[in-house]
Amino acid sequence: MATVTVDQAKLVLNSFAAIFQNNLVSMDLVTWKKFDNEMNDRNGLTVVEQISPDYTTTFTNSVVQDLSSGVQDTTFGSEQYKLSQVIGSSMGWADFVKIRDLGDARESEALKKAALRLAIDIDAYILGFAAKASNNLVGDGVSAVSAWDDVASGYTRLKEEGVEDMDMRAVLTYGDKQALGRDIVESGTNSGDNLNDLGEGMYRQGFSGKVAGIDTLFTQQLPTLTTGSRATASALTAGTSQAPVTYESVAISPAPGQYMSQLISVNVVGATATIVDGEIFTIAGLFAWDPRAKKQLGHLQQFRVIGNATASGSVASLRIFPAIITVGPFRTVSVAPTNTAVVTFIGAASTALAPRFIANKSAIIVNCADLIMPATGMASRKALTKIPVSVRMWQDSVFATGEHRVRFDIALEANIVDRRRLVRING
Repeated sequence: MATVTVDQAKLVLNSFAAIFQNNLVSMDLVTWKKFDNEMNDRNGLTVVEQISPDYTTTFTNSVVQDLSSGVQDTTFGSEQYKLSQVIGSSMGWADFVKIRDLGDARESEALKKAALRLAIDIDAYILGFAAKASNNLVGDGVSAVSAWDDVASGYTRLKEEGVEDMDMRAVLTYGDKQALGRDIVESGTNSGDNLNDLGEGMYRQGFSGKVAGIDTLFTQQLPTLTTGSRATASALTAGTSQAPVTYESVAISPAPGQYMSQLISVNVVGATATIVDGEIFTIAGLFAWDPRAKKQLGHLQQFRVIGNATASGSVASLRIFPAIITVGPFRTVSVAPTNTAVVTFIGAASTALAPRFIANKSAIIVNCADLIMPATGMASRKALTKIPVSVRMWQDSVFATGEHRVRFDIALEANIVDRRRLVRING
């Protein structure tokens, strides 16, 4: 068996990490945060983070506000973030031992392909998560983004939600790029700095242009969202399960991704009709509310379904974001719904939707951690320079068969911070 030295193993890991980082185009799309604890095969990590309170301002004439009935409550919300996912790649021992110097590392097709495939698949995972995360959608959910106004409409929706201009990114398809034509402003490729020169020459194109003033990524990796078997139009059920709630009752997330969400009951066509996680619908008469300007907006509030649901006797229990709140600084709708208000889903039943999106960088957080060092074989870790991710390389052999192998693993998971900081866009 060929001998692998410590310096040789370090060279291989450094080269793998450099190629991986240089080709992770989603790096600038989201926020990254590293957990302090190591992750192993049994301790999927979950943390709870606080969400700041808000208050209602009062205006009085000639006298101060009468507070004899008490002051406003201070309610801190919270969201849960989890890390239970390990993503990895591997290669044969023969490919590994061939890499003995810097030139070999640059020329190794096996190393390049393994690192590139890991970057491509992690990009697809993050982009897929972000594309389906928002509750807002501008357009029909299917058509290509073919005009400047299609992107600008998404930007307007984000501004209505109070999202700041900095760190906005748009993610579109190559078909959109062709359709937009001269509306695209080319501004060069933002590839990031090299981890070191081992990754030189290995780049995928990242955010390479601007549309409506927003840095834009064109990719073939956006997902489809196939709607459930429910009818396009349904109705709320009679009763109290869909009544407005207070912010205090929904401020504490019961599970990751469920901050400020609510359970409602909906009558759908079909005794076992399905509704899919990520679907969006409106409720007749419920216009979105701007709590900053304290006024009704010009569009119906859009609600995102959290988790898959199946109707029982034509009644489906849905967890939705945002919750239906009619008072206070976290108000989301203009009025309370009637018990039989029409619910209209975007897209016909069992239809493939094609979301593109604009996101503020703080909308999604990718949590990561160092993987625990194994007790057998040889292992080492390499921290990336641009994001707080580390790659663990583990060399191992099988005594019974004489097989020798090497693997590269990363622990990371995408979590939602604020669904209102993203918007899906179509034509």
